[in-house]
Amino acid sequence: MKVNFKFRKLTEEDRESFKKLIRYAFDPTHNSYENMGEYISDDPMGLFYGAFDEDLLVSGLGIHPHVIRMRSKDFKMLGISWVATKPEYRNRGIVRELMVYIFEYMHKNHIPISVLFPAKPSFYEKLGYKLVDELVYYHFKTSDIKYQGTDYRMVEVESINEDIRSIYDKAISNFDYIAKRPEIDYWKRHYKWNYKFICYNKTQPVGYVIINFPSVSAFIGDDTWVEHPEKAIVIKEAFWLDQTAKQTIFNFLWAHRDQREYIAGTFPVNEVIIDLLTTPRILERKTIDNSLLRIIDAKTVLENLTYPIDEFSISIEIHDEFCPWNNGVFTLTSKNKIIRVEFNEKSEISADIEIDIGYFAQLVAGFKTINELLDFDFVSINHEHLELWQKLFPRSNNFLSEYF
Repeated sequence: MKVNFKFRKLTEEDRESFKKLIRYAFDPTHNSYENMGEYISDDPMGLFYGAFDEDLLVSGLGIHPHVIRMRSKDFKMLGISWVATKPEYRNRGIVRELMVYIFEYMHKNHIPISVLFPAKPSFYEKLGYKLVDELVYYHFKTSDIKYQGTDYRMVEVESINEDIRSIYDKAISNFDYIAKRPEIDYWKRHYKWNYKFICYNKTQPVGYVIINFPSVSAFIGDDTWVEHPEKAIVIKEAFWLDQTAKQTIFNFLWAHRDQREYIAGTFPVNEVIIDLLTTPRILERKTIDNSLLRIIDAKTVLENLTYPIDEFSISIEIHDEFCPWNNGVFTLTSKNKIIRVEFNEKSEISADIEIDIGYFAQLVAGFKTINELLDFDFVSINHEHLELWQKLFPRSNNFLSEYF
């Protein structure tokens, strides 16, 4: 059902209206619209869109331009956040139509990928988003870290600097799906109220850790909250370029054992943390769903991915309810390492594989393989090409540590 609301980009004149919308939708226990300075105080209003009932802002969201590194290639991406609707306007399809409005904007502006970190994944899955990476949450005693001396040293810095940026830029080469962050000011705003430490091998920056000492509550992700936050150090972010830097950072954390009893934080799925602990005595370790990916322009993504095979020819039929330009058959050919993609919207053309846009996102991001999708009948495939599909889209190492 088409909703009868006006959609547009917000302006500076809409800032207070959007702050009130956020307060009313997410934080109504204040019972007033006072002291809302913490909401989107530094964000340009040109990055927000809203739905209006005449002149009343009833729903809105924010967009965050990023670049995602996926299978060794860079793609423009819009992150989605601050999705809010007045409770009395919910269940009218407003957010769905607002999201479709954003999809059309992205398509016109050649932005092929969208990502979000949803409170309610099931809603966004209906719009074509799918989970493509997970994190592992660890909670352990500070004193259980195994100290091993190194020649590296830790240095505190007041704010995010070029050394931290250089470490991050090098570390992301170990991941197949991760963000290439924009200017340093973007980091500074987010980590303004945290302690920051860099690990050096002589003069070479080789790792960093950003930590927080919570006093009341500490939210990690998904439904995970740190128990006894006043006794814990929360790792907000950590990257290292070698195992010695990793050990040095954990030595640094161990040095706080008389100050805080526990360490809590999230790490990539493939990162081994348990070997750094005695026994080990893990108080809690669990996997957390992280980001959902939406392919806005399948043709652009297929044309620009890196494939592990030089010469091949395959076809894929995609079903996409909300981005009609993705509906049809894509023939993907690689010859002499030159990729060509042809699109035909006629569904009677036989394809090697038939897939929904959400599972297509999991496939290209390397979160699920063809065999894994077949196990649950999420795709239909010409089994003569099964081995080829498995080789073209192997499992990948995903880690999206972002904060929009």
